Amino acid sequence: MCHKKHDLVRASAFRANKNTPQLYKAEETPSVKVLYQTEQFDLADEYNPHISTFIPTKDGIYEITAKVSFRPSKSKSDDSSKNKKDNCKCDYCRKNSCKCDYCKKSHPSKDKKKHPSKEGSVASISINVNGDDLDIVNDFLEKSRPIGLSVTAILKLQAGDRVQVLFSADANGEILAEAPLTNFQAARFPSPM
Repeated sequence: MCHKKHDLVRASAFRANKNTPQLYKAEETPSVKVLYQTEQFDLADEYNPHISTFIPTKDGIYEITAKVSFRPSKSKSDDSSKNKKDNCKCDYCRKNSCKCDYCKKSHPSKDKKKHPSKEGSVASISINVNGDDLDIVNDFLEKSRPIGLSVTAILKLQAGDRVQVLFSADANGEILAEAPLTNFQAARFPSPM
């Protein structure tokens, strides 16, 4: 009787969540490593919550997903503009609150608004492997509204690679600690590698 032996490869998958908010100051650093401190599960003991880094022990094809929920800080200019009349700077004549034809068409008196270019910021999340950003997602932030960013990649990883999640924005704010919206996870696909 012939029995085929199958080489069983230990399953690899983990999921971690953020358990405390993380302040982000755009002027201090261009990007920060997102800290995911609470490990929900780790089948092969490959995720280190103390350094928020996934280090696979086997070569293979992995699906990696990271999510961040970010709330930009309310800027001082947002507060002061509420108490003032329209102070937009005209793109055409470069004057504040002018009455030129351009402003009349672009800013009707019943609905005066700031120029859209001054209303928001950009944020991004990336999957970083050994110091290189391999997959990046950018999105637009509106004033002080929270935003959710998510990035997913299927990558060929080598044993010992260091996988982290980086966040950047051109506005100060806070990375929120909400498990459904701020998490990091990976799983290895069955493959001949």
